[in-house]
Amino acid sequence: MAFCVECGAEGATLESLCADDFGKRHPLVRAPERMNVAKCAHCGKLELSRGWTDATVEDAIPGLLAAHVVKDPHVTKTAYTWVSRQEHENIVGLTVKAKCKVGAWDLASSFRTKVRIRGGACPICSKQRADYFVGTVQVRADGRPLTDEEGRMATKIAGRAASGGEDFVSGIEPVPGGIDVKVGSNRLAKRLARDLAREFGGTVGSSATLHTQREGREMYRSTYVVRVPAFREGDVVRWRGARYRVRGLGDPVRLQHVDTGAIERVRIRDLGTAKPAGEGPTRRRPSGP
Repeated sequence: MAFCVECGAEGATLESLCADDFGKRHPLVRAPERMNVAKCAHCGKLELSRGWTDATVEDAIPGLLAAHVVKDPHVTKTAYTWVSRQEHENIVGLTVKAKCKVGAWDLASSFRTKVRIRGGACPICSKQRADYFVGTVQVRADGRPLTDEEGRMATKIAGRAASGGEDFVSGIEPVPGGIDVKVGSNRLAKRLARDLAREFGGTVGSSATLHTQREGREMYRSTYVVRVPAFREGDVVRWRGARYRVRGLGDPVRLQHVDTGAIERVRIRDLGTAKPAGEGPTRRRPSGP
């Protein structure tokens, strides 16, 4: 039967020490006085091991303990419980209890530490505040400037399209004849151009230019041009030798024949020759034989 060289107790030993004396001689877990976590000053996200994310300090504690606590080499597994207390606006005090697996033993240890919340800026917010952009959506009308209402609607649609992360709008700039929307990702540029074209019954063209290289990969900036038709809902247009009133924008466009009242649905790509015709007198069909 083995016995402890420190107290003489018989039973299982490790390095000739019983569980109690092993725990006294070997600090099972040790923590630094402070553990730092960065918090974005703009969006409030915390920088955790998995990246910047929406989380509370309480959510961050397990990862901070795993990253900063030093374990004795004999400890094979740990489980932590803790009590937290707000000591300062940016300081959270912790009293931690650790259950440690050492061979066949489950030993307990405890310690105190603090979590310090330091200021920072996540990559997304840093890009937004540096006017960073990857894609541009240019909104233009054929043969005329955008109306104020069209500009307001385009701005509203751009705001709705931003969904967070890299998909942010970094700037909306009025330019002669229209607006330019600068966005944080080519994915958002493509989606926004599609949404604007659907709203205004327009068409989309695109191009890409090499912007930079990252980790050996070529990174491109995309430019999408949304062409808003020269006509608007309610206008009368001349198309294929007849006059039509625009009853609905989109793709297809809803046209109503001025003379017959017949409704036609025409794809945008087939309306390239349609031009505003003005109101003018409505020609009536002759009556009688």
